[in-house]
Amino acid sequence: PEVVDRQQFLSFLQNLSSWPSEFSGDVDNYQARLSNLNDKVLNNAVQPREEMLALLSEIMQANQQLQERLDNAEQKLNVQTDQISSYLTEARTDGLTGLFNRRAFDKTMDELFSDWNTKGQAFSLGLIDIDHFKQINDTYGHPAGDAVLKQISNTLQMELGGSICVARYGGEEFAVLSTETLDDLSATLDRLRASVSGIEVTHEERVISVSLSGGVATVEADDKIGKLVRRADEALYAAKLGGRNRIYKHDGTICHL
Repeated sequence: PEVVDRQQFLSFLQNLSSWPSEFSGDVDNYQARLSNLNDKVLNNAVQPREEMLALLSEIMQANQQLQERLDNAEQKLNVQTDQISSYLTEARTDGLTGLFNRRAFDKTMDELFSDWNTKGQAFSLGLIDIDHFKQINDTYGHPAGDAVLKQISNTLQMELGGSICVARYGGEEFAVLSTETLDDLSATLDRLRASVSGIEVTHEERVISVSLSGGVATVEADDKIGKLVRRADEALYAAKLGGRNRIYKHDGTICHL
């Protein structure tokens, strides 16, 4: 509801439901015509060559009309498919950054926990925070803050493209879900951190330096979503306490740089 206009979506549903009905009616008419022609043949109602040619012409005409209706129905279906894809993208994507939104992240997390509980498929969670983001907004203004968010998001998409989900978790915080181990995802995020440290965002001729802090945790036996998120959050907090611009991992007991 928050991303799609209600009346627009109702209109979309009405259009989607109308074309199968129209097509069904076309098929019924086509079958009725063929049945009528079939009866004429069985009853020897058409014998001379001219009448037979006229009958074949009618069949060809009926086929052509149905083909036209099929082509029209296919075009409508393609339009509806594009609309559905657009609605799904809007519902799952953060409008500013183009990353997955919190709703998509939560859904992916549920799916990964289901696979963990049923198949033992392990995964890891990384939480990333832009250092001193409030100070950036206060110093340069919110449009500059948005420019920073977009630049960081582009970098996340390039550096973490192989991850299951890269999402804007909220405000200046991002989340990564990956099948990498704790150590591997920690190393991946540390490479990302180093890459971002070299980025300078230019906004209205003002240059803004940016850095990231991150925390990583991996799923454990008898785990729950809240526990996993809490461990990753504790690791992120440890990175901030440790001076920021660094990645910490939570081994299930304590946090390590």
